[in-house]
Amino acid sequence: MPSLKYAKIKSEPVLLFDNKSNDLHPTTELLTIKEVAGWLKISSSGLRRLQQARQIPFIKIGGSIRFLKDDIFAYLKNQRVDQVE
Repeated sequence: MPSLKYAKIKSEPVLLFDNKSNDLHPTTELLTIKEVAGWLKISSSGLRRLQQARQIPFIKIGGSIRFLKDDIFAYLKNQRVDQVE
């Protein structure tokens, strides 16, 4: 009887990321520091200060910092100053 350690499993390949939006797993767009800084029209170091002060939400993947596009929209909405009447 072969050891389970060396047993081969036969199965169909599994598609992990298909880039299709569905209700179960909506697509999330991750942005880099450079992309978000350019989008907000601030310097990368300015965005880093916001990130390090925990003023803007971010995700850490290994040693990389990424931002969810939806989080950036929410951050901007919270920063909006309404007009005085």
